This record gives sequence, C-alpha cells and structure tokens, in this order.
Amino acid sequence: MLALAVSARVLPQLLRASVLLSLPIAISVVLVSVFTRAGTTVLFTIGPFDATLEGVEFAAQTLVRLFAISTSIGLFVLATDPRAFVLDLERRGVSPRFAFVAVASIEAVPTLVERAATISESQRARGLDTEGGLRTRLRGLLPIVGPVILTSLTDVEERSLALESRAFSRPGRRHLLWSMPDRTAERVLRFVLIGLLIALIAARVAGVDF
Repeated sequence: MLALAVSARVLPQLLRASVLLSLPIAISVVLVSVFTRAGTTVLFTIGPFDATLEGVEFAAQTLVRLFAISTSIGLFVLATDPRAFVLDLERRGVSPRFAFVAVASIEAVPTLVERAATISESQRARGLDTEGGLRTRLRGLLPIVGPVILTSLTDVEERSLALESRAFSRPGRRHLLWSMPDRTAERVLRFVLIGLLIALIAARVAGVDF
C-alpha cells in the first residue's frame, strides 16, 4: 500500500488519514490485548493487570492488520476519481443507484470534514469561542454540528432533485459518452492481484499458516 501511495503521490495524505482513523481503535486494542491476554512472560504489572509478552505480540499483529486495512481504504479514496469510479461501475453493468450510493459513500467523509471546517470558521467569525479548555470546546461543538447536519440533508435533497431532472431513475441501459482508460499493464496487474487473493483465501481455508 505504501509503495502504491508513493506511485500515486498521496503518501503524506494517506499516512495522516490512516493514523487519525485507526488511532482510537489502536489505543483500545493495545490496552485490551496487552493487559488482558493471558501469557507466561510478564513484562510489568500495573495494579491488578499484568502486561504479557504474548499480549504485546498479539497487539502488534492486530495493529499491522488494522493499518493495512486503513491504508488500503484510504488509498482507494485518495487515488480514485469519483466521477471515473461511478461511470466505470455503470459501464460494467452495475445499477446506477448502487453506483451513486458507492460514490456518495466515498465523498461523504471529505465533504463533511470540509463543510465542518467552513462552518467552524464562519462561527468563529461571528464570535463563537471554539478554542480553549474541554468545556469550551464542547460548548462550541453544538453550533457546528447542527448546521453540518442540516446542510448535509439539504445537499442530499438538492442532489436528488438534480439527478431526477437528468432522468437518473430512467429504466434501461445508459449510453455513456466517456469511458475510463484501462491500460494493458493495469489489466494484468488486476488479474494478478485477484489471483493472489483467491490463492490466499484457498490457503487459509486449507489451514496453511503463513
């Protein structure tokens, strides 16, 4: 994933997003695994909890898997053009409604983050205090969350009306005027990755331990 991120020139953004998304789960995994997993080698003790070497190893393996999942999802979101994605899904016979749901899911988090930042700056310009202690931040959170939710609902309604005005729900197959370029090297790489995935699943089902 990191090599592909370097090729796509999105490595800094990918690392930042992956760390931020996986950090809350990673902290809970480390705490639960290190201090509650049974083991024979005790590293140190905090109160009634023993930190074991086996717990540390299990936490490290889980963190690597979690980081791999977050980087793969993040790389897909950062390196995929939503317009190209939805049009290619339709070109392959996927329902337009499903394609719209897929692209809306991809764009949901970046759109919400951008909208929240804009509303936060607008509220601060009107005198809202969003910096300082925890109580101040919590008090300034509600005037931001409310407009974010309302503008999101309004955006969904406007997008639905715009799609319906363009005959989005029209039955039958669409005639697309644009197709995403698909080079031979990309097709070969895609088939190789699919083959490796099938081989790994078969090996896992057969009980082969890596």
